[in-house]
Amino acid sequence: MIARRRMVRNYTGEPVEPAALDRIVDAGRRAPSAGFSQGQAFVVVTSRNDREAIAALADEASYVEAGFDPWISRAPAHVVVCISEAAYRRRYREPDKSPDGREVEWPVPYWWIDAGAALQNILLAAVDEGLAAGFLGCHAMSGLAELLGIPEEYSPIGVVTIGHPAPDRRSGSLDRGRRPVRDVIHRDRWSPAGGSG
Repeated sequence: MIARRRMVRNYTGEPVEPAALDRIVDAGRRAPSAGFSQGQAFVVVTSRNDREAIAALADEASYVEAGFDPWISRAPAHVVVCISEAAYRRRYREPDKSPDGREVEWPVPYWWIDAGAALQNILLAAVDEGLAAGFLGCHAMSGLAELLGIPEEYSPIGVVTIGHPAPDRRSGSLDRGRRPVRDVIHRDRWSPAGGSG
């Protein structure tokens, strides 16, 4: 399943079975979270009007003008992955995490890590269901939270598009290829590229 997963940016018109979509989102809900804070939340969007509004926020028209397929609006389902930093901060002031009730020093913002874990679960669950998925980050989509009524406590990190795959124009980024295993995986100690280790 992991080897088959890739970002797909074009879909057929075939709808996604609601039960399959429920299982996909539940996989995201089951992702790990620091301290079992469970700060992840999801908005499932299947309404054509809302999907088209999301595509407009993402400036899909410019994407299509560049020769790509209208993948955001064409995807029959979107899952917006959200995270609540406040949920983590509250959790880590609870007695089992902080006996004096003071918040811990955060070495890294684990809420973002956990949002990524939920995202990956969703991407893999889509493949497991025989579907395809793509991801669009929210960094350039102001207005998404307002459009979907997402509470201020939650930050949307991105939109996962889900559907039945259609032929698509692959990203030019793939031309780079994967880094060699010897440069990425190190055994016992970090060794320089090509060295023993």
